[in-house]
Amino acid sequence: MPRSNDVFISYAADTKPLAEELTLALQREGIHTWADFKDLKPGQLWKDEIEHALEDAQAVVILVSPDSQSSRWVEVEWRLALTKAWADPNKTLIPVVVGGSETPPFLRDWVSLRIDPSAEPHWTADILRALRSAQNRVVHGSGSRERQERHARLDQIARATEEVRRRELSDIPADTDPQRGLL
Repeated sequence: MPRSNDVFISYAADTKPLAEELTLALQREGIHTWADFKDLKPGQLWKDEIEHALEDAQAVVILVSPDSQSSRWVEVEWRLALTKAWADPNKTLIPVVVGGSETPPFLRDWVSLRIDPSAEPHWTADILRALRSAQNRVVHGSGSRERQERHARLDQIARATEEVRRRELSDIPADTDPQRGLL
């Protein structure tokens, strides 16, 4: 079971309401959560804060849905979360797949928890049970070979992410900037 200050909640924009609901449900159970919408403050370096929060977390919950589209910031967060989960055999990563969507490729090494909040009013209890269950903890190999394999996989993920970004940018009209609108 996670300690009381250690669940990092990651989400894409479309799952923010679920992240907010999950945060409240876990806090009611005495589990402190870290989520950007409540823990990032003006003037902080967001990437540093996320790295520190991921380092401190015993568990990481990633909420994804069929409509989840990763922004540059979400991709950085997910990459950091995967890096921390692979590097720390005591860290639990729980992908939570909303609705009937497929598990995204970058999360397919983990067993996903599938939820349907519209049909399951107590879906947060399922996540709480998964966090408390020692059977859902992933223990990674800690030998040199396993570390090399994890680093190779991280490199693959980084290359795939960059390729997706290039393809997305090639679909954007030349007179716009994806971050700001018109140039």
